[in-house]
Amino acid sequence: MPTMSDSRRRKIQSRQRKAKNESARLAKIAKKERNAKSAS
Repeated sequence: MPTMSDSRRRKIQSRQRKAKNESARLAKIAKKERNAKSAS
């Protein structure tokens, strides 16, 4: 089986990283909102 080219692998990894960052950011925002509700 041929190995994946470096540029292709980097592109896929960056897409996965972006998706992970996105979900982490949304989770953080949701947590902030929950904390703000309970604090006030």
